[in-house]
Amino acid sequence: MRPVFLWQSAEDYAYLLGEKATVDFMAYSYNYLPDIAIADVAFEAAGDTPEELFRAAALAAAGVMIRLADITVTVQKTITIQAETLEDLLYQWLSELIYLKDVERVIFVEFDLTIKHIAGLFELAADCGGGEIDPAGHELGQDVKAVTYHLFEIKEVDGKFEARVVLDI
Repeated sequence: MRPVFLWQSAEDYAYLLGEKATVDFMAYSYNYLPDIAIADVAFEAAGDTPEELFRAAALAAAGVMIRLADITVTVQKTITIQAETLEDLLYQWLSELIYLKDVERVIFVEFDLTIKHIAGLFELAADCGGGEIDPAGHELGQDVKAVTYHLFEIKEVDGKFEARVVLDI
C-alpha cells in the first residue's frame, strides 16, 4: 500500500484523487518534503494567487490525513478569518481546517475562496466542501495535530506565491 502523505508527482496526486483524476498544476501545486522535519510532515505549496496558494496548502494538509479521492462532498461550510499578515492568515486557515477535522470530523477538499486586504487586515472568506471521516471506509494517513511556526513562510517569487509549512503529527 502506498503512503498517502509522501507523494511528490502528478502521478502520485492522481493516485490520491482517484485513478481517473486529472490535475492542473498551472494554478497551484504542492509537494511534501520528507527530509525537512523528521517527526513532522513538511510541504511546500505554490499558487499563481494567494487564493490558489491557500487552496494548495489546504489540500496538502488534507492529503496528509486522508486519501483525497475517498472524500465524498456532503458537508458545506463557510469560513471567514482575519489576520494582520498573509502568513498569519495562512496559519489560521490551516489551523481552522485541522480544528474542524478534530471537532466535526470533517475533511474539506473543495475551496472557493477570496482574500482581500482591507484597512490593514487580510480577510479570507471561503466556501468549503468536504465529507465526514469514516475510518472504516477511508484510507487514513497521519493525524495532524497542529500547524507549526517551524520553517513557516510565505514568499512571492516572480509574481507567484510560495509557502513552506510544517505540520505536527
